[in-house]
Amino acid sequence: MSKHKILVIDDDYSLLRLVQIVLGRSGYDASAVLSPEEGRNQIHKKVPFSAIVLDLMMPKESGFDFLKWKDAQDEAIKSLPVIIVTAKNLNQEEVEFLNARARKIITKGMNYAENVAKEVKDILTDTEEKLP
Repeated sequence: MSKHKILVIDDDYSLLRLVQIVLGRSGYDASAVLSPEEGRNQIHKKVPFSAIVLDLMMPKESGFDFLKWKDAQDEAIKSLPVIIVTAKNLNQEEVEFLNARARKIITKGMNYAENVAKEVKDILTDTEEKLP
């Protein structure tokens, strides 16, 4: 069985690498990119990603913008599960927007990379259990 591929999008290189390393140690093949634009390029290359880990606050284009783009794509892309990672204090409108588009919102802080790895495992376990 091949490794699940996880797309990680975050403009903070240190945190991006940390999540990539932790996911790798957990048995996942994590592709790390520094912007939503690079993330879209990876998706358009038809890489078969199993999930996306997405930061919200990035220069030029936010994670919110990426999610709006994802909403407008075909079902294969729209159905990719998303885990949001953020240090942003979210207002109610933002939480509602994210809850409709993401499986989990994880606050950046202590052990957040391990929390991401746990959530990825939970998502993929749920997905595999639903397969015929």
